[in-house]
Amino acid sequence: MRFLFAVTAALILDSCDRPPSETPPGAERGVSEAVMGMYGAFQTRELAKVGDFMTEGSTCYNAATSEMLVGRKAVLDHFGAILAQHPPGEKWESSITDLRVTAQGDLALATYRVTTSQGGAHAVAAVTHVFQRIGGRWLAIHLHRSWNAMPK
Repeated sequence: MRFLFAVTAALILDSCDRPPSETPPGAERGVSEAVMGMYGAFQTRELAKVGDFMTEGSTCYNAATSEMLVGRKAVLDHFGAILAQHPPGEKWESSITDLRVTAQGDLALATYRVTTSQGGAHAVAAVTHVFQRIGGRWLAIHLHRSWNAMPK
């Protein structure tokens, strides 16, 4: 966990003084596609496809239990439990806004908001997602969501 904090802090601090031209070519597009690919697969309940965008050692902070989930399987099990709360056929929507990507070398930080609507109720999450470029692909190494963020 200290490693992920150090990586995130370094990316944020480095991005303050670095001109956008130093972002690795195609990083913003590649990370954005990975984020949207993960959410698209999640919404269609295709957890194996979500896993295609993650490393084997991916981590996710579970805000409901205040625990760090370690490993692709643990994270996908968590996502499966979230999906189990939505029975097949239930109408719910989720959208991503304010996606920003900061990249340095083979690491990237994506921040965005997720708005989920179900039965007239709305929830907003502020999301921080850390990616690593491996074999030319941007793969998630960490995901953190803070629910009920204030809308802009």
